[in-house]
Amino acid sequence: MSQLLTLSRAARLAGVSRGELQKQIRRLALEAFEGQIAVEDLLRAYPDLDIDYDPVLERVARIKASTRPKSRYTDHWMPEADVLMARLHDFQHVLTRTKSTLNGMEELLAEVTEQLQSMADSDDQELRAEVARLGERLQHSLEKARTTTDRKAELFAKDAMLRLIAVSARLVPSGHEFFVEGRDSLLEAALRAGLHLDYGCSSGNCGSCKVRVLQGRVSKVRDHDYVLSAREQEEGYCLACSNTAVSDVLLEAREALTAADLPHQEIRCLMHKTEAVSEGLNLLHVQTPRTKTLRFMAGQRVNMTLEDGQHRELAIASCPCDGRNLQFLVRRRPGDQFVEALLDKGKGQTILIEGPTGDFLLEEEALEPAIFVAVGDGFGAIKSLIEHAIAIDNAIGMHLFRIDKVPPGSLLGNLCRSWDDALDNFVYRRLEPDASADDVLKAVADSCGDLAKSRLYLAAPAEWTEAFVAGALEQGALEQHIRFNGSD
Repeated sequence: MSQLLTLSRAARLAGVSRGELQKQIRRLALEAFEGQIAVEDLLRAYPDLDIDYDPVLERVARIKASTRPKSRYTDHWMPEADVLMARLHDFQHVLTRTKSTLNGMEELLAEVTEQLQSMADSDDQELRAEVARLGERLQHSLEKARTTTDRKAELFAKDAMLRLIAVSARLVPSGHEFFVEGRDSLLEAALRAGLHLDYGCSSGNCGSCKVRVLQGRVSKVRDHDYVLSAREQEEGYCLACSNTAVSDVLLEAREALTAADLPHQEIRCLMHKTEAVSEGLNLLHVQTPRTKTLRFMAGQRVNMTLEDGQHRELAIASCPCDGRNLQFLVRRRPGDQFVEALLDKGKGQTILIEGPTGDFLLEEEALEPAIFVAVGDGFGAIKSLIEHAIAIDNAIGMHLFRIDKVPPGSLLGNLCRSWDDALDNFVYRRLEPDASADDVLKAVADSCGDLAKSRLYLAAPAEWTEAFVAGALEQGALEQHIRFNGSD
């Protein structure tokens, strides 16, 4: 019977995105069994698969620093010692079973060989000839096994080694799968993968991130103040923020699947720091209390109120994978008292944020290439969408077109180039600030081809958006594949 791999694990072994693997499955008309693929079919899809390539160490780690704040996530890619020892113990059992099976096959082979030799002395010439042919075939197969590489065995060994570093977690009822790497908790790993589990403080105080372990084993990585009842413990509940996975696990967990599933939140935050991006444009770093983090979806907005009562709705410019360290893009403009007060008081001021709101969201299950167009300050919302798209690793391809006055060597320009350099399926192009909607549409069509086969995400001023969308529809883009949001 063929060994089956989940599409997420198969994609990781092949070193491609899940979306790219699904595209290859469709192209070759391969069978997928309820989100799983046979090892033989994976090797058919990628006959030149590099067994030595380690996506955990080489592909994921190189984009971590540029896509997520390091203050929340550890750089230690190895799990805790006790977790690693438990996984090594499981690995020992796998090797034991494999070696036991091999020993059994060798004994059976020896028995069959002995029987063939006894039959070779038969007086029946036809039987002796048939036995001789079987013996030659058996000898040829043994020599071939000794001298050729078994790709399925290599893939098995690679998968076993990867399980020491990263085990998988699957959620019910959604069926979503993610990997728990290094010293991450279940919650950190889920957020890193772009999933929207229920949680509040992320520090073990509120109990909102409670999940039920249906299969597999977990281990506590930090103490928590929230007390699980004796019955909850008996039924397998634990706090996702305070436990990691020791083995592959099946978890019963609540998720926000739509923006409407997220609660309205009011959080008093501190301005952590401001960074000048270019003349007049600043990137704000806002930090929530340790006991309360903001749950939001990429592309959403919050209402920000200052200490003097001034308020404004702003797009969140950071990834939902870190709800404590939030980013916003703001620009100084003559007469804009809100931004003047916000920047003049600077670090240390208290800010009230309320939300999230908005439906400028990424189509997470879409397999079409994603085209992002950011005009001016609209890059904030687009940045959030892209970081989320990188996290879920489901898009076949991503194209970013940025139109603004920010110079190429700026903080944001360097960030865009880092995505382009680190990701094989990412293409970045910066256009001049005076480029019209028609100019940008032509550049998009020239680079991306048939717009009907892509998803368009546009953050730009209203008039610019209207012209671009009208032109895109004329060129074949599907209305249901276009999402747009006004820039600040």
